[in-house]
Amino acid sequence: MIADNKKFTYNFLTRLVAVEVLVVLFGRYGVELGIKFGVLWLIAMTPIILLIYRDEWRAFSKLYPKEKAEMVVNNLLVSRYMIGFVPIMASLFGRWFDSNLIILGLLGLLFALIEAKLLTDVGYPFSKEEKNKLLQARNSMDSNAS
Repeated sequence: MIADNKKFTYNFLTRLVAVEVLVVLFGRYGVELGIKFGVLWLIAMTPIILLIYRDEWRAFSKLYPKEKAEMVVNNLLVSRYMIGFVPIMASLFGRWFDSNLIILGLLGLLFALIEAKLLTDVGYPFSKEEKNKLLQARNSMDSNAS
């Protein structure tokens, strides 16, 4: 439980800084660019995100039961896609609420909480043992493919 609290705090604080910067940037100063940036980011990053998803699915399915592996890779997938939705939502909220920093700050806080919860549920950041297991699973996949 203590490890989960530390992981949640770490995930929350790191995401809070990044999300608040994006929210203020696109909700206050780049209102007209937020939607375009978010959509272009999602279009450009989707092939890469899905490639990572496939590789992670293979690795995690070797480490965990099917249900747990699905939960882990789906949470990581949603977490990666949220990066594109933050500028879109910040831009919309900036237009609707005349770039009110309190509203934008609360939006950033909400996104940071959701992302921290998603990442903590999968155990991110991974411990050294988990990283070694993942590396071994990926290496065995690479050696089987060769």
